Amino acid sequence: MEDPQIKYTTRTAEQEVDTVEICPSHPDYMIIGTYSLVKKDDRRDYEAQARRGTIQVMTVHPEFKPLYAGMLPPQLDRVTFPCAVLDIHFHPADGILLGVATSNAHVYFFRFIKHGDVLGRRVITKLLPLGSVRVSEDHEHGLTALVTQFSWFPELRNHGVSGISDVQDVSFAASTSFGETKIISMSVPLIKDLFDERANAPPAELPSSVTNIHKHELEAWTVAAVTLRSATQSQDNTIHRMILSGGDDSALIASAIELPCSPSQPGTPSISSSDEFGPTPMPLWKDRRNHTAGVVAILPLPSNDESPIPHPRKTIITGSYDEYLRIFELDTKTYRAIWKTELKFGGGVWRLKVLDQYTTPTVGDSIPHHHSLILASLMHGGAAVVRLTYSADSDSWSITPLVTFRAGHESMVYCCDARLDNRTAEEAPPTYTVVSTSFYDMKICTWKFVDHFKVHQNKIA
Repeated sequence: MEDPQIKYTTRTAEQEVDTVEICPSHPDYMIIGTYSLVKKDDRRDYEAQARRGTIQVMTVHPEFKPLYAGMLPPQLDRVTFPCAVLDIHFHPADGILLGVATSNAHVYFFRFIKHGDVLGRRVITKLLPLGSVRVSEDHEHGLTALVTQFSWFPELRNHGVSGISDVQDVSFAASTSFGETKIISMSVPLIKDLFDERANAPPAELPSSVTNIHKHELEAWTVAAVTLRSATQSQDNTIHRMILSGGDDSALIASAIELPCSPSQPGTPSISSSDEFGPTPMPLWKDRRNHTAGVVAILPLPSNDESPIPHPRKTIITGSYDEYLRIFELDTKTYRAIWKTELKFGGGVWRLKVLDQYTTPTVGDSIPHHHSLILASLMHGGAAVVRLTYSADSDSWSITPLVTFRAGHESMVYCCDARLDNRTAEEAPPTYTVVSTSFYDMKICTWKFVDHFKVHQNKIA
């Protein structure tokens, strides 16, 4: 349901915003990525490109509130590209390592650094470039692929001499406008601050290992990974993972890979990035029956091992141009995606993000239910918060729209993010600051969502 009483603030960006992410390590700040087509009159510096973009540091709250008398507004960094930015993500195991996917077939890496300038009485932010990798080669006719989306693998390994030669071994899956799905592994310089001598060196293209996984007939728009068995669960110390992608051909495609692990820090497996030990893809299936238009979002729900509900199957959510959000479960033997339920929204379901997962307590003889709180970007339908509920007694799913926000947007909403504000309060309902953006009107809206349902269910238990 749309809530006309939502209070919000609006900012206008300098270019069209198509991706945003709040920094996990510094949640008062977020990064926006922009995508602009270069007009013919402005193409003197962009002869080989028809697009340009930026990444920019912004505060989550639009109003500056000084922490002490005389404090000045923060200095917010900005990086300009001769290409468009399509996707950005912080690494799940390193909250200041940022990846940026662009329209020139590259992913760029940055370290988000925040420090206080005592003399200047302000906070300074810096997006320190660490290098880049090329994901796809140019087409035989000279066309360059857009990296439409990428998804970090959670494994991370640090090694080398601290402050001199130390690096981070990381990997990610990526989709491209050529229909490709790939896995890329590389070592990124582990520069932690501006005093590192390597911070002054010009960023370079990093050596990488690129593995082709599978391909769509048309543009691939989204990619995700599901861990089937971790290294600790495998007898051969191997990570077994499913790579899922969706594209304009209305197909959802899955392949399996095995990732041998190299020695790492205790409890933190890492993926070997050498060609010799690269992953070997195995095709699993292609589903073209369940989506009636392009598949543009795939969200695996995180496994909840502490949940009292026995639920051995892994669950994925998809979004499509056909305006449906769909829930699938993976068969434990064949790994095929089994459709469970779907719900149509008032716009294409472009991006999905998990805000929370919890189980409502048992009341009397009732069986508890497991809930997933999802933030959705619905293109011309605005932004929405949705609750997905799994009922163990009936082995079924339900989809409940909680709130839809359209008031501040006059064009396509391609990206949203949210921050939990009251992490330590147990009795108060969870309150989220939500940032939603719209593309052509370049609006950035900030509003609140309160999950009263979670606290209410706990109180009646």
